[in-house]
Amino acid sequence: MPSTRPPRESSPVAASAPRVIAVVPTFHPDDGVVGRLRDLARQVDRVIVVDDGSGRSADAALADAAASGIEVHRLERNSGIAAALNTGVRVALDDGADYVVNVDQDTDLPEDYVGIALGIFARANAVTRLGIVAVDAVNGAPALPTWVSPEGFGLVPEAIQTGFVISRECLEHGGLFDERLVIDCVDTEYCLRVRDRGFRIAVAKGTDIRHSIGRRAELRPFGIPLRHRESGRIATYQYHSPFRRYYIARNNIDLILRNVLRRPRWVGAVLRREMGGMIVSMVSGPQRIAQVLAITTGTVHGLVRRRGMIPGWLKSLIT
Repeated sequence: MPSTRPPRESSPVAASAPRVIAVVPTFHPDDGVVGRLRDLARQVDRVIVVDDGSGRSADAALADAAASGIEVHRLERNSGIAAALNTGVRVALDDGADYVVNVDQDTDLPEDYVGIALGIFARANAVTRLGIVAVDAVNGAPALPTWVSPEGFGLVPEAIQTGFVISRECLEHGGLFDERLVIDCVDTEYCLRVRDRGFRIAVAKGTDIRHSIGRRAELRPFGIPLRHRESGRIATYQYHSPFRRYYIARNNIDLILRNVLRRPRWVGAVLRREMGGMIVSMVSGPQRIAQVLAITTGTVHGLVRRRGMIPGWLKSLIT
């Protein structure tokens, strides 16, 4: 579907309009992906889909996307979200993108989101050196800016990557995403890195996206259900599969070791945040034994700085 943004050559003002290209990584895309891609195409000049080795299961959805005018690239094997993003970003930069928008396949952006983000970039002064604009809220949960820029923008130390609007300067000087992490912590690592290189991350105030963050599981430590006092209902927690827990444990340890001297407070916050989730996953399940194996192996691999895809032997044991 062609963009509904004004043609660049239609007027002197339009001729100077920034070129905006969206990159959408997919993995076993569902039936709703094509509709979301069409909606996204109305906000940008070009949409690039990079399928991360889904295989034949993605044929129908990707064919529908291509028929709608969406550009589709397919990786031969599953390589992780960082590799998929980088494939699309390279194409976007080669095509002269001034800004690249990252959008996950299950994310619904507000219809004016890209315009809001570009407006923030346009108002940012050189001292602020804005590199990324991110969403303000995910599923209604708002960001809590740590700083305020001279222009009044809320600035954050890190943000979820879906909805990133990244300037070309930031991508050229900050680099691309770390493919060694594969999945999980890819956005955190990128935010920390570009901040180290002088860029700042602003939130687009008032924007809220719908985004799937996984499922809730009942809290049953060692099989014993824990209930809320008032309602009597079994408490729940944010569940991640053993496969994901491997990457979460490994990559968080990796980032802690990279930042322990420079960001001791951040490291402490990560340890407090992640330790609880790891312990709950191991004692409450589902798949408690697989969770223990995944988290233990991920922790060891993080400590010895092993990166890349999950080992085949571990994947076969926990999935």
